[in-house]
Amino acid sequence: MHIEALYVITKLVERCNLNCTYCYYYTPDNASVFDRAPVMGMDTLDQLLEYIGTAVKDVPIPQVVFGFHGGEPTLAKAGRVQEFCSKARAKLESSVDVKFVVQTNGVHLSEDWLRLIKQERMGVGISVDGTKDEHDRFRVDHRGRGSYDRVCATLKKLRPIAEDGHIKLTALAVMSQEFRGVEFYKHVVDDLGFLALKPLFPDRTCEVQLPRDELERLGSELCELFDYWLLHGSRTVEVVLFTSIVRALLTEKLSDKEGAERITLGFALLSDGSIRIQDDYMVARDWFWSQRDLNVGTSRFLDYIEQPHHIELAQSTLRAPEACRGCRFANSCRGGEVAHRYTTTETFKNKSVYCDALLMLHSHIERRLDLGERQIAQSDKRVEIEVA
Repeated sequence: MHIEALYVITKLVERCNLNCTYCYYYTPDNASVFDRAPVMGMDTLDQLLEYIGTAVKDVPIPQVVFGFHGGEPTLAKAGRVQEFCSKARAKLESSVDVKFVVQTNGVHLSEDWLRLIKQERMGVGISVDGTKDEHDRFRVDHRGRGSYDRVCATLKKLRPIAEDGHIKLTALAVMSQEFRGVEFYKHVVDDLGFLALKPLFPDRTCEVQLPRDELERLGSELCELFDYWLLHGSRTVEVVLFTSIVRALLTEKLSDKEGAERITLGFALLSDGSIRIQDDYMVARDWFWSQRDLNVGTSRFLDYIEQPHHIELAQSTLRAPEACRGCRFANSCRGGEVAHRYTTTETFKNKSVYCDALLMLHSHIERRLDLGERQIAQSDKRVEIEVA
């Protein structure tokens, strides 16, 4: 296993100014969030730096990415976050590459936060679920008002910073039942000006299977979106889902074993100093809530990665489950997102609940790559003939 990076989900603020209909965080299972401090204290952030300082000595980690999350992280005072960033660089940059990103709902971004983002060249992820009507159906505030117009106002402030090359702006969108791939792409790229997109499968496990026609519809949307992206934006626009699949297919074709063994480790730091597996796995309820209780002030990173839950998670990330062994994409797909394979009885040993859609997409991209190779080969032959 080759560790590419450590991603530290740093929950600066554990409250949010939105009340999204599909939110996974403010649920009865996670009711303890309201027992924790709304805002992470500077003492906890200082303990985090000590924790990471020890981690990079214990484990070969080339890069540490601090991802400011929430809740809504931009509700924290920018000055305190700037103080943390400065301390992190001073303590860690002699040993590892240090980067900062922020995941925001984009409802409000102060001038202080804008300066901080530009100064730290902070990657910015903004949740955008499509057009105004689509977005405002799900992403509402505590008074039931849509947030689209406020997000657009924030984007207007961020775009000049991105266009100057200071930051990378990424649109994140949950692919709901109403997801229309090409329409979404045209809106966020052509209308809103994003050059990086991250479509997300809804949080779901294998406990309840999706209807086949719904999976086929999603697969078709993604295949159509891939072709549109390939023709209109593949040189300038990054679609994370597509680039990761292309990279995985090429890695397998080149028999790049080291590339296939690369992994990004991650954990979430809560406002009270608790350390736990990242939020993606909250959907695997019984498994997630049985992990070890660890705290940044009283444990080491080795305690986290050596706990049974993390070992199982790392193995499941690097290897496709047994249920996928007969699939020709087992090594490149690896069963999709690990959380989407979960059942209480088999944990992550199942096929993804989105398997049919993933199979359609991988097959489609493979055909496009093979077609490209054949066209290049034919072009090379023509050149040889002309030279001769």
